[in-house]
Amino acid sequence: MSASPPSAAAIAAASGPPATRLAVPAAHVGLAVLAGAAWGLANTTGWWLAHGGNAPARMAAHFVAEATLPLLLLAVLLAVADRATRAHPHRAGPYAAAAVGAAVGGELLFRMLGPLLGLGACHCTMDQWPVVSRVANMLPDSLIICGFVTIGYRYRRRAGERVARVRAAELERARLTREAQASRLQAMQACIEPQFLFDTLADALRLHGTEPVTATRLLDHLIVYLRAALPHLKQTTSTVARECELAGAYLDILRTRGGGRPAFDVAVDAAVRDARLPPMLLLPLLGYAAAATGHDGAPAEAVEMRAAADGPRLAITLTVAGPARAPAGDAGDAVASVQQRLRALYGTAAKLATGVTATGALRITMELPDEGADGDRR
Repeated sequence: MSASPPSAAAIAAASGPPATRLAVPAAHVGLAVLAGAAWGLANTTGWWLAHGGNAPARMAAHFVAEATLPLLLLAVLLAVADRATRAHPHRAGPYAAAAVGAAVGGELLFRMLGPLLGLGACHCTMDQWPVVSRVANMLPDSLIICGFVTIGYRYRRRAGERVARVRAAELERARLTREAQASRLQAMQACIEPQFLFDTLADALRLHGTEPVTATRLLDHLIVYLRAALPHLKQTTSTVARECELAGAYLDILRTRGGGRPAFDVAVDAAVRDARLPPMLLLPLLGYAAAATGHDGAPAEAVEMRAAADGPRLAITLTVAGPARAPAGDAGDAVASVQQRLRALYGTAAKLATGVTATGALRITMELPDEGADGDRR
């Protein structure tokens, strides 16, 4: 039998929730009737050719009914087996029980209902057999046919589940690809963030009349930043060293605009300097860290960054000298944005977390697969 979902009408007509109601697909019932008719007519033809008979139509009705009842019962028992194996799809016991139960139960059901329906006699030489002999003649056939139908049904069902899993995986990959493409667009936009540029140029213009040296230094830092950021527009990957260079240029601008705050200390292990790192992952986190404030509301005093290998993973830690408070608003959304991008690029293989140390310092920890400059994971 082929698996098909219950019809919408059947679900709508159910008195309880679909999850608690046993539903036998109409297609299964139809296939059971067709298969029973074919099986019964085959038996009729065989007995007629071998032994003859005086009422072929009534003989056919007898054999068709005797063959159809086990298959109809099998359709119901397969639905029961599906529900029993919903949490454990590899279990085969419920399906084996369904095949045996349908063969034995169908024969017993026919022996009870046949006389009531006027089908107790087959109008052939088998009517002279004892009941036990007639059951023994039919039951092996029922077991074989119900067994083959159950095996075919289970194989088709498992194959359908595998196809569904493959399709779900393909959809998930497509979703992650779309998210990765979107994150790349966000990264390119972040390279030359218009608001950041406007604020920097506005500060340079404001300082030009009162502090020309500071204004010139601010423009110099902006040039260094743009030289480091512009290549990212054409790159799909970067390295820890290049991202740290860009981070330093970014923080130079922030320090010049913020009166020397925050101080920035970076320590990168030589083993990970050339490790691959998606571009523009650090800047949003640095902006988040730089926007943190002390408990008195003053800007953050210092930000420390550490990059090191942690087994097969690359660990990057940003620590805001504390006690410090996490920023809110747009700055606070930076962590969620980077988390989304990491999920799109690495799935569950990367993580980003924020927390507070024992001294009250704000700490941001990012872990992702450690890839060498050639892209091979170490």
